[in-house]
Amino acid sequence: MRKKTDENIEWALQFESVRRMFDRLSVKKSGSKDTERMYARSLHHFYEFSGMTPDYVVELWKKQASGNYEEALEDWDVKLDQFVKWLMEKKGLKKSSAVDCHASIKALVKYNSRLKMAIGTPGRGIQKALQPITLEEFRDLDAVADEQQRFIIRALKDSGMSRKDFVALNYGDVRKEFEAGEKFIHIHAIRRKEELEYDTFIGPNAVEALKIYLRIRRNRGEILNDDTPLVASQKEPYPRLTPDNVTQIIDRLGEKIGITASPHRLRKTFESYMALEVRHPIILKYWMGHKLASDIEARYVLPPVQEQKALYQKAYKGIDLNQVASMDEFLKTIEEVKASLPPELRAKAERLGIIIRQKKEISKVKKTMPNGGSADCQKIVDETQLEGYLAKGWKVQAVLPSGRVVISNE
Repeated sequence: MRKKTDENIEWALQFESVRRMFDRLSVKKSGSKDTERMYARSLHHFYEFSGMTPDYVVELWKKQASGNYEEALEDWDVKLDQFVKWLMEKKGLKKSSAVDCHASIKALVKYNSRLKMAIGTPGRGIQKALQPITLEEFRDLDAVADEQQRFIIRALKDSGMSRKDFVALNYGDVRKEFEAGEKFIHIHAIRRKEELEYDTFIGPNAVEALKIYLRIRRNRGEILNDDTPLVASQKEPYPRLTPDNVTQIIDRLGEKIGITASPHRLRKTFESYMALEVRHPIILKYWMGHKLASDIEARYVLPPVQEQKALYQKAYKGIDLNQVASMDEFLKTIEEVKASLPPELRAKAERLGIIIRQKKEISKVKKTMPNGGSADCQKIVDETQLEGYLAKGWKVQAVLPSGRVVISNE
């Protein structure tokens, strides 16, 4: 598919009107290669539909618009609606993609004529909401990934960055805090699409993966300096990965476990799960590199980076694989306990807000140890202490209405 789109660019660039449009887009907008691909594809589709080259489209529009502007608008309004219909019926495009092509023809005229096609763009139809990759799905992706892939997906999950912004990072963007052993690392990034600077962070999940990934890269002979790409090809001379490389990596990992995975869905994971924890009105939007509504928001509402980092650390539990994994195991244990109770006792326990594992009073009792000492066989602990005890073989006995947990080592 990428080979085909690059062929579209090569075809489009033979026309002066397209070269002028791309030059102006590089000034007015980001002028990214993805933008050029989208316009080139649209223009080639219109050529297939109408037989008109981009240069001829501009020439014809200027001639018609200089004669009778209203009639020209009416004529092209009909043409472009027919174009959208053709794209959907003959090319199988979704309406939203067909509407993008409609807008591309208007853009071609806009950047080559003083008289614009003041034609309304058709509605994009019902937009399917992008679903995040769930944390359970993410753990499966993480399990089948190699060390390079694991860092990539964890960093995207932790930061909410777009693939294009992420691959532009260098080792120097994280070096200071990484080499200081920080668990949470601040990243000052540039949002290429919006042409703005923003701040975001990665947490312990990504940092741990980065330690292993960089160790492997040093071991294979790479010299890491501030200008070294943070993510690079695994083949010499280890060039920087491209946005498309990242998409392919995530797509293939998704195929391995039978889900549709993409950088956009990982970005949505960050947004969805962090939104459950972050209460600041615009900070999450800023961390993702979205353009803020005004300079007032950017200058006066955004807290300093250190305060942002504190907010991020507090909210990180919403996307922390270690925390979520232990809580999932905890909830699974509760369900198993619940299922083991007789129906009448289960109903009573639910009314009281308590889940009881055995028909005995929960109390603090002593247990004789092999060395003649004694130890508590039951404890009441906070949720934050639970993971450590479970790792030592303790089991959940009950969940109290307060949220604290009764555990036993019997």
